[in-house]
Amino acid sequence: MNNLKTRFTGAFRFWQRNVDVFRSHYLSSVVGNIGEPLLYLFGLGAGIGGMIEKVDGIPYLQWIAPGMMVAAAMNAAAFECTFGAYTRMVEQKVYEGVLATPLEVEDIVLGEILWGATKGLMSSGILLLVLAALGLFGRWASVPLLLIEMALFGTAFAALTMCVTAMSKSYEFFNYFFTLFLTPLLVFSGIWFPVARLPGWLSGFFLIFPTPHAVNIARYLFHGGGAIMPIIGILFLAVCAPALVWLAMRLVRRRLIPAP
Repeated sequence: MNNLKTRFTGAFRFWQRNVDVFRSHYLSSVVGNIGEPLLYLFGLGAGIGGMIEKVDGIPYLQWIAPGMMVAAAMNAAAFECTFGAYTRMVEQKVYEGVLATPLEVEDIVLGEILWGATKGLMSSGILLLVLAALGLFGRWASVPLLLIEMALFGTAFAALTMCVTAMSKSYEFFNYFFTLFLTPLLVFSGIWFPVARLPGWLSGFFLIFPTPHAVNIARYLFHGGGAIMPIIGILFLAVCAPALVWLAMRLVRRRLIPAP
């Protein structure tokens, strides 16, 4: 128990360090994380929504709204735990400096993951306020559950991207991640159209990743409906998040402290 408390204390210190840096450029960061989801929401949502009246009995713009929250959380966590974490690890040598203190590799990794999840929660939370102002969300009793879900999903995705960062040799490596992994997740995770319209093997393949599960949960909290897939999603994220955190810790430790 004491070791676990020490781990979270160390992670909080590193998280706090990132918060202090964020305060100096928070406006540009928030605009960047929110701008793209809003662009898609109005560009594609309003554009395609003009040709599609309803999906599952829900107006198209309102139907994609919960998926946009997930996309905002995913993008924020991904950028923070790839470019941001890589810069701190390799270019700025922050990790080396922190390791000269009592903090360990696991504290740094957990702190980075918590910071990525925080950025994801901030982005999705701000977007939720925008959606509410536009009349696309009104189930206020669901807000606490939505925020908890975004935090859990952000943790899982931040840990996943930290695994990628641990294996990256340069910034160019992230081009593969964003083009071949993140973009397909945005397209095929049920944000823009029901996953049921995909071939069974393709929809089943994407269910091994956190994003479609997060979309199912968010859509249920927004609009209600069948609870089977959201329950499966909650169980998936509850198992996936700690497993990915553990893997990220192992991979970053292997990179920073190679075995003799």
